[in-house]
Amino acid sequence: MKQPIRWLAAAYLAVLALWLILSGVSLGKSAWYAHKGMKAQTELAWQDLTGVGVQELEGQGEGVWYVSTDTDPQLHWTAPNPEGIYLETVELRVEQLTPGQAVVLYWKEPGQADFSAAQMVYAQKVADGVYRFDLGGCVVSEIRLDPDSVGGVTTRFNGVTLNPAEGWYTAFVPTATGLVLGLLAPPVAVAVLWELWAILEPEPFRATPRNSHRKGSGGDPR
Repeated sequence: MKQPIRWLAAAYLAVLALWLILSGVSLGKSAWYAHKGMKAQTELAWQDLTGVGVQELEGQGEGVWYVSTDTDPQLHWTAPNPEGIYLETVELRVEQLTPGQAVVLYWKEPGQADFSAAQMVYAQKVADGVYRFDLGGCVVSEIRLDPDSVGGVTTRFNGVTLNPAEGWYTAFVPTATGLVLGLLAPPVAVAVLWELWAILEPEPFRATPRNSHRKGSGGDPR
């Protein structure tokens, strides 16, 4: 029984080491792009965005109000240079008078013609009316925000922040998915390896030594 416990401890240490390495690489990558001038905290106003399937409303009170005119409203922003910018997170702030259902973000890489479902991330609602998108760190030439998926939603636009300020230590904070995988993957892997070892190397699973049931050479079999 000690062997699986040792394996499990080794597996968790391996996961921890891998997590620290990947987090360090992510931190270094972020610093490199910041040094190149491709990463900076940027505030986007309504005028910086191009709306598709939205109609701006007048006389709705303070701020910019709009209504989605179909079930696929979009807010587009294009990077000011052909090299694109480095994005880790995007924050969308809106006030919706009715639930908007799914809130998602798509992005394009430099030279990419169309948006792709493979480059899409769902928002994490971090506060009332505040949605955070984690892109994981990539160079983008254009982003597309889909603030609702039902249409007819009256919304006040409160702003978009590219790369909102975060402490360097956040690079070492795992996502919910990463945390679950880090906790569950080692015991699953150890269980599979233990079963394989039982099949390929059965001797360690026997209660008696390897030669205990063999007949002695020329001796009494009793």
